[in-house]
Amino acid sequence: MADPFEVRMRFTNLLTHLSASATASVKTAHYALKHRDMDEDLHSCIIENLERGNNMNNRANIMYFLEHHADVNSKEGGHEAYVDMIRRDIQRIVDAVAQSGANVKVVRRVVTGLGEKGVLTTEVLSVIETGLKDKEEKMGRLLGDDDSRAEGGKDAADASAENAAESHRPTPKAGHSGKPNGVTRMDKRAIEQRIEEDRERNKRLRESVWAVAGDDDQELDKMWEEGSSVGEDEHVIADEEAEERLQFADTEATKELKLVASIASHPANGSLERDAAWCLKSTARSNAD
Repeated sequence: MADPFEVRMRFTNLLTHLSASATASVKTAHYALKHRDMDEDLHSCIIENLERGNNMNNRANIMYFLEHHADVNSKEGGHEAYVDMIRRDIQRIVDAVAQSGANVKVVRRVVTGLGEKGVLTTEVLSVIETGLKDKEEKMGRLLGDDDSRAEGGKDAADASAENAAESHRPTPKAGHSGKPNGVTRMDKRAIEQRIEEDRERNKRLRESVWAVAGDDDQELDKMWEEGSSVGEDEHVIADEEAEERLQFADTEATKELKLVASIASHPANGSLERDAAWCLKSTARSNAD
């Protein structure tokens, strides 16, 4: 049996280094499945990393990981207890990931996917959506207060020298969140990392849209259903393209006939007359067909 402390540290390290790669999420999910005898302990690691982690990007990556985690353990050979734990603590997870209104879109996308897979019920999804809308409205009000505060400081600076000196008083240090209103300021590197990870996820999402099973009939049925009905314009275009193909074939055949005739008429190529005649007959026969 593996050392519980070592397993916990290893799993925490995997959670910390999650990225937009689906491979990393699946690897972490299989590690948790391998040590299913410590399911409660490993699930507590997920909650702790969400609630105590200061990196907004890492919280988003863990949220996306939970979808793979539930998917792996919902299948045959998985550990259903992990799915039950996610279902039990989903509200706590949502509140931790969407702190101060951040990652709302991430949470909405993941919980929608969990609902489609049957992990979450419609009632739970409705409650979560209501909470997410409240967080979005709160974030909008906080951002609006920032703009008003900035405009107020600019007007005060223009009023008089005394008010300007008052307005330029050093701002007190913010709390843990980075701003007095609780909105966290992200550094440039974290922003660029988030943009790159979102681009990778969107690319993978577009690829999954085109994914079909190996059955050719199923792919044909999908193309037939998604294709538009054939109208008069399509028939006109098809006729024009067919006529262009015939004209191109006639032009190429004429060029070949001229080339063969020139070879056959050249004095130095008397030994090739028989081959040239055969080419002429073959070309004439193909044109007749």
